[in-house]
Amino acid sequence: MSAPVDPRTLTDRLIEAGETWADLNAAADLLEETKGALLAKLAAERFDMPAWKAEAEAKAHPDYVAHVEKMVKARQAANRARVRYDSGKAYVELARSAESTRRAEMSLR
Repeated sequence: MSAPVDPRTLTDRLIEAGETWADLNAAADLLEETKGALLAKLAAERFDMPAWKAEAEAKAHPDYVAHVEKMVKARQAANRARVRYDSGKAYVELARSAESTRRAEMSLR
């Protein structure tokens, strides 16, 4: 028989996981939102060429490539944090259900 689950501990863990996800998601969102601005800045530095060529060269620029790599890694971290948060919510629901079942079994005795 397992020990009773402490609701306060579960709540604290869930809040922590949710806040971690929120912070990582905000960081990923910021990188995604600034991608276009960086591309525009890099393309504008190539004002002496056609727009299509300036954009192509800007996308190949090391700063842009690094930004996109950072953006993808940030989104991956946010997604993993979301999995931990959602798993915590599922665990809380399972624990609640198990406790309810345990109480129902006790009332049958």
